[in-house]
Order: sequence, then structure tokens, then C-alpha cells
Amino acid sequence: MRLAASLALVALALSACGGSGPKPKQLSFEQATTTTTAAGTAHFTLSVTADLAGTKVTADENGAVSFTHRRAHLYKLVPNSGLPQEVIVDGPYVYTNGNVQAALSDPTVKPWTKLDTRRLTASQRARQLDEISHVLAPAYLAVGVSRPHRVGVADDGTTQFTGRVDPARLARRVPAAKRAAISAAVRSDYASRPFETSFWLDDRGRVRHVLVDYSTDKGTHFTIDATYTD
Repeated sequence: MRLAASLALVALALSACGGSGPKPKQLSFEQATTTTTAAGTAHFTLSVTADLAGTKVTADENGAVSFTHRRAHLYKLVPNSGLPQEVIVDGPYVYTNGNVQAALSDPTVKPWTKLDTRRLTASQRARQLDEISHVLAPAYLAVGVSRPHRVGVADDGTTQFTGRVDPARLARRVPAAKRAAISAAVRSDYASRPFETSFWLDDRGRVRHVLVDYSTDKGTHFTIDATYTD
């Protein structure tokens, strides 16, 4: 009995002084979106692939974006276009090199256009896809997950989680200032019903990588792969 009591005291002492080694840091998946957007800005990549009856079509984007202001610098490579599109968003102004191909053959055509979105009608604004929300939407998907599952630590040091994103839950939990724009982007890019998503968080709990795979009722398979760095 005296030996057992002595061993118990030793175990308690080792536990108190960290004899069992440091505990792994617990990341808050619930706060992942808030922690990510609090960083202010990020570089990003975004790839969207559609598998149409065995034919894969991919659109890629990269650039820099602000989580707090309407500011972004995007480069886009869309299917059936040999020239990358460049888009700059600065508050209400959207600059794009959409006319660059025409300008190559006609020097009177200005390669860049400027759009003041405040001059658009309500219906025109509703039809126009918000470039920034399209890029930011993956970082907000985490708030639509009610029961995340921790998979483990990846080779790059990030921690992987999986979960089912409920678009209705997401719409309720996105901050009011961003709710309409992010909800519209999610409706445009993702499934209308809950869909499985993988997330990778860094050691500060920020979203670094998001991967979504889903199929439509008509059988088209979509893969959306987004990363945030810096």
C-alpha cells in the first residue's frame, strides 16, 4: 500500500511538471473563419473543375484579396480563352482587361475598362457575380459546419478537418455585413443541399486550404480547391 501511494505521488508530480510531454495545441474550428478574416488580407488560389460526362473543364484564379474591404487583384484563366483576365477591384470600381484581345488587332480599342458599380441598376447588380465574394466564400464555409471531425496533422503542419456544410446554417452565421454577398456566392458555386468539405487549418487556427467535391442532380461533378497564404 505504501508503494502504491508512493507511485501515485510520483505520477502526480510528473504530471504537474509536464513529465508526460506537451499536449498538442487544440485548434478552434468554430473560430476558423473569424481568425482567418481577422488577418485582413491574403494571397489566394482558386480552381474550379467541372466533369461533364467525362470531359473536364477547369477555371483557375489567383491574386490578392482583402477580407475587410472591397479590394482585390485577380488573375483568371477561363476555358476557351488563351489570354488571362486581370481584374482590379477598388471599392465600387472594377477594372478589367476584358478588351485586351480586341485591342491586339485594333489599336483604337482600349484594352482596359472601368465600371462604377454604383451606376448599375438593382437587377444589374443582382446578375453580376461579385468577384471578391466568389474568392472569399471558401473561407466562410466553416461556419456552415455543425459537427467537424478532426482527421489529423498533414505533412505541411496543417490540421485537417472534415465536415458537412449546410448552406442554410452558413447563411444564418455569416456576419450581417457579408451575409448577402457570401450567400449569393455560395448559391452560385456550391450545392444547394449540404455538402462534404475538407479544411486545413494552420497552427493559429486560420483556414489555409479548402476542398469541396459534389455532384449535381444531373450528374455533373464539381471540384473546388482554394488556398489562402501570407
